[in-house]
Amino acid sequence: MSPRWQIVLDFIKAYTKIHGIGPSYAVLASGLKMKSRANMHRIVMRLEKDGHLETKTRKYYSIKLVDKSVNEIVNL
Repeated sequence: MSPRWQIVLDFIKAYTKIHGIGPSYAVLASGLKMKSRANMHRIVMRLEKDGHLETKTRKYYSIKLVDKSVNEIVNL
């Protein structure tokens, strides 16, 4: 995972813990001082593909973290 992707994932974790819901792409871009929501979308889709997140299409605040601890215990 690249350092930028890790920063995005850490921001999503912190935002979710504070607010109880995942951030929107606009909140992500603003919080990370990035101008492009399209770039945020690309990074979030990659994190989803890698199994770190789940998203729902056409929903605001649809980014959810995936709890990997259960999968790690099952794979022991």
